[in-house]
Amino acid sequence: MAHSFQLKLTSDGTSPHLYRALVDGTTEAFLILNEESATVDLADRDGNISGGMRLSIPGGQFKLAGEKNPAGSTSLAVEDFKLLAAHLVSQWRKQGKAPADIRKFFS
Repeated sequence: MAHSFQLKLTSDGTSPHLYRALVDGTTEAFLILNEESATVDLADRDGNISGGMRLSIPGGQFKLAGEKNPAGSTSLAVEDFKLLAAHLVSQWRKQGKAPADIRKFFS
């Protein structure tokens, strides 16, 4: 599980929102927060949903398509995706808008 991460909004202010994630300073991944479909998805750097992992916001259901780390996606572990997505959703709800930057450090 991640010991630190940063999520940085890289898209303009309209949904869907593209985030660049840096996990433990070494693993890069991209997430899409889609307010209309109420989901967080694993994506590529261009904002295309990879179809690998999805978190449904209303019920918090996690969906994994295929293997744990689908070919061509990222080396992001399932537990790390869940952690990132949960914090992203939490801050989105708290702020009432897509947060610009989230940083977390765990000991």
